[in-house]
Amino acid sequence: MPVSCSQSSLTGQEGSIFFEPAGTSWCLKDYTDFSGGAPGGVDIFVPANNDFRIGDPVIFTEEGTANLDSALTAGTTYYVIANSSGAIAVSATAGGTAILLAGDGGTGGADTPGAANHINLKIAEFAVVCQVREFSVEITREELDVTTLPCNTSQLGGKWATFRKTQPGYATGTGTMTVYFTDDQTSLANRLLANTLLKSQEGARVRLFVNTVDDGAGNVDLNESLYIESDITITSLSLSVNPDDPTSGELSFNIINPTNVLGAVLV
Repeated sequence: MPVSCSQSSLTGQEGSIFFEPAGTSWCLKDYTDFSGGAPGGVDIFVPANNDFRIGDPVIFTEEGTANLDSALTAGTTYYVIANSSGAIAVSATAGGTAILLAGDGGTGGADTPGAANHINLKIAEFAVVCQVREFSVEITREELDVTTLPCNTSQLGGKWATFRKTQPGYATGTGTMTVYFTDDQTSLANRLLANTLLKSQEGARVRLFVNTVDDGAGNVDLNESLYIESDITITSLSLSVNPDDPTSGELSFNIINPTNVLGAVLV
């Protein structure tokens, strides 16, 4: 794609929001959490407070020296086809047949020891949220006072007041977004709003695009787009319902662990 050099101001028409839902990122034991190490089972054990939905695309990643069940391939996208009683089943295709697990994860028939050795399970990809009206983000820096006592005679007994010296400290990021309600209970917008109430918001992540650039094949070109990518915690939801306007909800969120801020790569 050619490099854009337009000096025209961007508008909201160029923006978009992509989202990975909360309650969808977990660390699993590589043997006992995959059908308890019994070959032929389909259950992958996850915390009961997970929020995986049928059809969610997920990936598995081996952390440290953990070994994934050989019926699955790390980094490959699978699809959730069942979720009940703290266990999910996955398929190679959306709505497909549950994969039978080999029961051979871990080492020597046991979980690979060590807290750093686990299988990471998470949503595989961002999905666009189509009902967002607007969003705003504010990033501020803590102000640290590093003023010192006078260290030379010119600062003592002078006519003018000495100014304090400050330097920036930790950054804080907050934001809001206005989301329209629909009666589609499966929509990502309604799921985003409901994520406010989840006890665990692990996995909640956004890409907030100021300028969404297409790569010519119907995909977002991340190298040319301007966006903020970060984990978020959703802190509040307020509703607006009246006869004259579309029903909307305003979310407030905190930005944590950002990886990209308008072209600045933070990892």
